[in-house]
Amino acid sequence: MILYKYRGNSHFTDSILTEKKVWLANATTLNDPFECTIQEIAKEFIEEQIEQMKMGHVMGFLQSALTSIKNKTDFYGLTPKQTKEYLGKLKARKTIAEQHRASREFIHRKTGNYTSDPEKTYANFDNQLNDVGIFSLTEDPENQLMWAHYAEQSKGIALGFEVTENSKLASKTNCLKVNYSDELPAFSGEGFLIESSIVRRGTNTQKIVFHDPTMQAAISTKPSCWNYEKEWRYVEELAGSYAYPGKLRELVFGLKCPDSKRKEYIDLLKSSGHTEIELFEIIILQNSNQIRKSKLELI
Repeated sequence: MILYKYRGNSHFTDSILTEKKVWLANATTLNDPFECTIQEIAKEFIEEQIEQMKMGHVMGFLQSALTSIKNKTDFYGLTPKQTKEYLGKLKARKTIAEQHRASREFIHRKTGNYTSDPEKTYANFDNQLNDVGIFSLTEDPENQLMWAHYAEQSKGIALGFEVTENSKLASKTNCLKVNYSDELPAFSGEGFLIESSIVRRGTNTQKIVFHDPTMQAAISTKPSCWNYEKEWRYVEELAGSYAYPGKLRELVFGLKCPDSKRKEYIDLLKSSGHTEIELFEIIILQNSNQIRKSKLELI
């Protein structure tokens, strides 16, 4: 299979050929930013997890304080009597959320460090989503709307990348077929695939692993009005410049691509060492307003 990238004429397009790299844009810069967030997809699950995490923190804090009282040892610099008085004030707070907030502030005052905040943990999942790098491709090199929108009113080109074994385009993690739906992706309810790392004493950071099903669904779901694009997304965890995700096999000239630009592209291919690329052009079918990709035979 070949997946195509429509491009207008610019030095950025030239650099794809000369540097043999592609730019994966940050999700927030796309003309169709993500329609959903991790927190929207798994709203009820996340709210429940945040409540449980806060309760676990409070219970751990209370247990540690009670152990200090029992052993007659200081608790963050408080004597057993002072600790007992503080616990009375803490328990007087009506909700787990208030107790969690107060215990975090207590630890911060005593140590200078905050313990992990469950709400920020899940908010960071959406920040992680927006950091994803995306290179949009399509199955269809003969779509007039995309030639108009993405290839400079048909004056530009389309680059065809082959899906080959062991390439990024063959990876189920890195190449996602877009699902067109006007509903939020379904959440399994089984939780997220998480990896944690210690930042400093008392705190850690968590993120969703890139192949987590909910993360992948958020990246690859778009409203049904975009379904004419037949889009695939080559994705990486971070935006930036990356090597070709598959072999560059085709260059397709748009219907209105000037002869001078065609020559420039052909010269760029030669000077950049692209020796296995087939050239095509878009033509109008006779007695029709439909277009087709046609093999270009150079004289």
